[in-house]
Amino acid sequence: MKKGISSTISTVIITATLLVILLVASFFATNLLEIQVQNSEFEQAKTAILLLDKTIIDVALRQGAASSVQFSQRSGGIGIYEGGKINITVYSDSGILWNNTINTTYVIKYRGGNLVAAAEVNFTNPGGLIITSASKPLGYVRVEVENGVWIILDYNRIRITVNQNLGTMDIYFIRLAPGFIVGSGPAIIRVQNNSTNVELRQLESPSPVRVSVMIDDQNEVYPSLSEPGILVSAFRFIEVTIEVSIM
Repeated sequence: MKKGISSTISTVIITATLLVILLVASFFATNLLEIQVQNSEFEQAKTAILLLDKTIIDVALRQGAASSVQFSQRSGGIGIYEGGKINITVYSDSGILWNNTINTTYVIKYRGGNLVAAAEVNFTNPGGLIITSASKPLGYVRVEVENGVWIILDYNRIRITVNQNLGTMDIYFIRLAPGFIVGSGPAIIRVQNNSTNVELRQLESPSPVRVSVMIDDQNEVYPSLSEPGILVSAFRFIEVTIEVSIM
């Protein structure tokens, strides 16, 4: 007669099998929960970045003004990074009337957790380096996927406003500058209008002018070369410096 496996061995085998199943199930449940938490944090960061964009635009209107927005940094993190060199030139048929090169610009980036899954998308799309419509935003908020998932906000473009009755043109630029960075965990992003500098150039007589903006390998000219220049007798360059601190 064949001997059966003892009840003790059977119990050990069943217990070990159940334990393995429990550990595997627990791992997948924990991993799934972490994915949900990180994706939820990333969605909150999208909302916070859009709010930060509106906050910066509001602060830029008043010198000395300041405000703040809070971010969670449990799995992700926010920082301010170098964003390339920008060159702005005003010229006419007779040559260059004015030129300004800013060697280092800055952008705000939020990096999602390593389990975040997202597609590239534009939340605010200015449509170019030169903004002439009041309905288009100056800040560019988007999601980019490269070595991780990022939410990015930058102001590397200008807004041009022309007053045809007065023959004047304003060139408006928001410049982000890094402030102090302290602490860890939940972050408070504080933005302050440190300065508003205005540079006025008066022309000897009304002349058609064009504006060129170049950043990295991108270049844009307004008006285009197929159109007549903007007839102005004076133009102003308005640069607002916004200090970005992370506390």
